Amino acid sequence: MIRTGHLREIEKIRKIAACYGTFAKTMLTGISTSIRHSSNTCARLGYVFAIGALFLNSALLADDACTETEVCDDERFDASVRIRYANIDDNVNQNANALTASVHITLRTPDLNGFSATLTTEHVNDFGIDSYNDGGTNGQVQYAAEVDPSGTELDEGFIQYANEDWRVRWGRQYIDFGTGPQRFISSVRWRQNYQTFDALTVDSQVNDKLHVEGAIFEKVYRVIGRDHPNRAAREWDMDGFGIHSTYAITPKVNLEGYALNLDFVDNDLLSARTLGLKLDGDCGFVNGSCVIDLATQSPLSDSVADYNVQYLHTTIEIPFANFAKQNTSGSVAFRATLLEGDGENSFKTPLAALHAFAGWSDRFLVNTPTVGLTDIQLRLAEKLLGWDVQANLHHLRASRETEERKFGNEIDLLASRTLGKYKWLFKLAHFQGNEDWRPHSYGTNVTKAWVSVEFAL
Repeated sequence: MIRTGHLREIEKIRKIAACYGTFAKTMLTGISTSIRHSSNTCARLGYVFAIGALFLNSALLADDACTETEVCDDERFDASVRIRYANIDDNVNQNANALTASVHITLRTPDLNGFSATLTTEHVNDFGIDSYNDGGTNGQVQYAAEVDPSGTELDEGFIQYANEDWRVRWGRQYIDFGTGPQRFISSVRWRQNYQTFDALTVDSQVNDKLHVEGAIFEKVYRVIGRDHPNRAAREWDMDGFGIHSTYAITPKVNLEGYALNLDFVDNDLLSARTLGLKLDGDCGFVNGSCVIDLATQSPLSDSVADYNVQYLHTTIEIPFANFAKQNTSGSVAFRATLLEGDGENSFKTPLAALHAFAGWSDRFLVNTPTVGLTDIQLRLAEKLLGWDVQANLHHLRASRETEERKFGNEIDLLASRTLGKYKWLFKLAHFQGNEDWRPHSYGTNVTKAWVSVEFAL
């Protein structure tokens, strides 16, 4: 007998499917063509919901945990949509215009003696405004790049065991080490197509002060999408592990430690061992918060000449309340980041939420320049007329002595606000590059603008 709670879940999926019109029938009748080779957007979306329907059906048959009066929707089902318009002017290619939408659907089985399973499907599609280079899949290399390729993917499919102290997951999953933005391991939520991993992960709140998370990595599926023609670009085979721990020294001061042994099977230059410590919390000498993060990196492969490069990040953030009597939630932050380079090798963080670092214009992705990178940043944040407003100023230069050290300057602006169920975001990045560094990406001027709205279904 199907219970009231189950009927609510079925009705919720039916309504979502109806919103997309023509593929609702596809969902109900099944899919006869391969998702990867289907050129029909409706069929691809229908395939997503067909998988979801099968998964939900198994959950309904297996579970006796929900009573007729309980609402299980929030625990078993999540669906979100993000619609985004981007305009990119890189002063090299034709201006890019992209209107894309991403849909993420997550379904979970009920807990059975600590065991459960999760499935997350993802669909990204452009909507008519598609004059952009999506990173190589759509072949429109004459336009500036906005790496949001269309496609349908399985983002998560894992089995989990959890109790009060431990959580273990095995399978495909999102992994984010530490609080965002993640400097080393991230699912890269800025992109429409998230980064996801085949891995075994362990997460434990050891006691009220110590939290530990770790992962054994087998493969990473990158934001460039699984339909990209170059396998080396879309996914990386791995043989590595990572550990991240956080210890609460006081209620307001945390010490973090991390160790990463990331062996990329087909890329010896990216393979590296990283060890680091991070301290964040109350500054003590000023009414604000401070961060200091130190790490060292060395190669894993014998085919790469031995090197040892360093990473340093510091932040001092001071609330405006220190200077003004009126109520304010704003702050000013001073930040300095160094990724060292020795002229041949540099400190790299290829699995990070890279868009969040060194400016939103994305001039420094995956491979740090061999002469290193220093980012001196001033950030102002405040709430104005109900909007969270932020301005970032970056001065970017080589960390190593060179004939020309300056890469350029960047200004980033952001305004975001949640109105009802809709989260709106307006974002602008302008990078003024140094022509002496052409043809590198940081040798030209770039302007990027985004408008997005995000909501849960």
